[in-house]
Amino acid sequence: MTEHEEKADRLEGQADEMEERSKRLGEDISGAREDWQAKKADDSVPGTPPAPEGGADQAEDDETAPWPDE
Repeated sequence: MTEHEEKADRLEGQADEMEERSKRLGEDISGAREDWQAKKADDSVPGTPPAPEGGADQAEDDETAPWPDE
């Protein structure tokens, strides 16, 4: 195997690892978002914002809404 082929194999392995890490990160983000949505819907959870006046449907699925620390 030539030096270039070995380097290509290493880089492909790194790309595969990065893809897997990206997938896991996406799953973690999705889980955190679902957890936050559930906590926002529960009035007994301290530190969550009050429900919007227009009802829970108003900003529930707004992907552009900032997280609470933003």
